[in-house]
Amino acid sequence: MPDEADEIVGSLGRELVSHLAPEELPLYPSLLSQFQGAKGGRRRKASSDDEFLGFGAAEIVTMLTPVILTFTNCFWQALMAEAAASSAHGVLGYVRSHLPGHHEAGRGPRQLTPDQLQLVRTVAEREARRLDISGKRAGLLADAMVGVLAAPAVS
Repeated sequence: MPDEADEIVGSLGRELVSHLAPEELPLYPSLLSQFQGAKGGRRRKASSDDEFLGFGAAEIVTMLTPVILTFTNCFWQALMAEAAASSAHGVLGYVRSHLPGHHEAGRGPRQLTPDQLQLVRTVAEREARRLDISGKRAGLLADAMVGVLAAPAVS
């Protein structure tokens, strides 16, 4: 399951970055790798060479991608917990089927109901606020997550 979660977080994160910070897409694979390494306890200490090249901690803090990856990971974990306690199983199946290469040939994934989209927005906004993202920005990030999940699936 951790590999599936990493894949989902990576895919959702890429979609959010492409909408909210497209200029960061060329660095996305590297930032995702660093995020997954840090999450798994495999974080390496930044060297002075990294800082010389402009990739030290100060520059990464100003980027949106690490915030989006943290938010997306928290969102996915919260949605999984919500699914275990409620009827959000349809949302989980939709998100999985929405990812590239995960829906049956000839059939796209089913669409989320308005209630499921509201659940996605509620969970996303709650997790953004839990990460100390301001109310207005938390709402924008939640709306972006709903937009990504309501968009047609990528083949």
